Amino acid sequence: MHVHQHTLLQSQGGTARVARDLQMYLTGQGIPTIASFELQDSAAVGLQIPPEQIANQVDDAKAQGILHLHSTADWSVCLEFCRERATALAITLHDCRLLTGGCPFPLSCQQWVIGCSESCPQHFSKTAEHWEKIRVLLDNLKPILMAPSGWLAGMVRTLHPQARVRVIPNGIAAAGAERSSKIECKKKLGIQVNSKLVLFIAHGGKQAMYKGGHLWTRIWKQIKTREPQAVALAIGGEKTTRNGDFWELPYLVQQDLVRFMDAADVLVYPSLADNHPLVVLEAMSRGLPCVAFASGGIPEQIIHEQTGLLSPSGDIEHLADSAVRILQEPAWGQHLAKLAFHRYHRFFTVERMGRTYIDAYRQLLQATPRPEGIEDKQARKRTRT
Repeated sequence: MHVHQHTLLQSQGGTARVARDLQMYLTGQGIPTIASFELQDSAAVGLQIPPEQIANQVDDAKAQGILHLHSTADWSVCLEFCRERATALAITLHDCRLLTGGCPFPLSCQQWVIGCSESCPQHFSKTAEHWEKIRVLLDNLKPILMAPSGWLAGMVRTLHPQARVRVIPNGIAAAGAERSSKIECKKKLGIQVNSKLVLFIAHGGKQAMYKGGHLWTRIWKQIKTREPQAVALAIGGEKTTRNGDFWELPYLVQQDLVRFMDAADVLVYPSLADNHPLVVLEAMSRGLPCVAFASGGIPEQIIHEQTGLLSPSGDIEHLADSAVRILQEPAWGQHLAKLAFHRYHRFFTVERMGRTYIDAYRQLLQATPRPEGIEDKQARKRTRT
């Protein structure tokens, strides 16, 4: 088995992190892997390859070669070139772009079910053309389609009822640092120890519309009114700003983000559209109680009133009430967090994710015809030996 993974971004973002963690696991299992990307950042690993050349990287002389696509700037070009080669193709859907006219998430729009029109409510262009082309390519290529959530897998089956679909929940590696008491963590960050720290996190900050960043201020005002000791840190924007007890911080690398999670009393995650967000898993792994909208695949991570609290999607008053409830009943909040921590270790580790991907790869190889001549060459080799 030889696995070539490809992502749009070299190392930033959740998709790249999943691919990187999976590569490390596969390597640890003795499975040769290669990583490629399209947009380079500061990392020094992987090959930079445009979409039209990705399929060429899998040597079809290798009967056990697998091309695993996570993301690309141009799915239609990438898949078109894959169709020209006898490649064992695996695709992880980290969002809905392969099912829609190009939008990451359709929200309340249902056009993707019957065929996107050019009147896209999110104003994406050439949506009808994109939807039809991707639909035909996937039907012809017949890759194994892997979704981190049952929610997204259900969407795949709606549009491609004959497709091979696997649900493989995202997994993350536990942060190495031991958790200190929240008081000690707050002291180290210069936060008053008697404050009740509310955390908002989204790449893009308040501009992250799918993640509900534009709702942060409204939710915060409701929390602050009911809990005067609350202090908020909103992480993921472009610069550091302050408005009263509401601080905005830019994007943080994982090890810095963990420090704030360890100091926080609750994570408020008002995402309106999500697949299987890593930030929720991060909170679970650090024993941080989380309140969130019951959107997308989030209810597959958080079990309401067992490992966190869920609110109807878009109901900011309900979400704020949930956050205040945890702030004012810290013992109960820590009980939820403890159960969430155990749920993380049971279902959402890199090891569990990696084992499931390997099983999916084997399933794919068994179902993928070998390139012409491979079986004869291998038979002759066995005869000579």
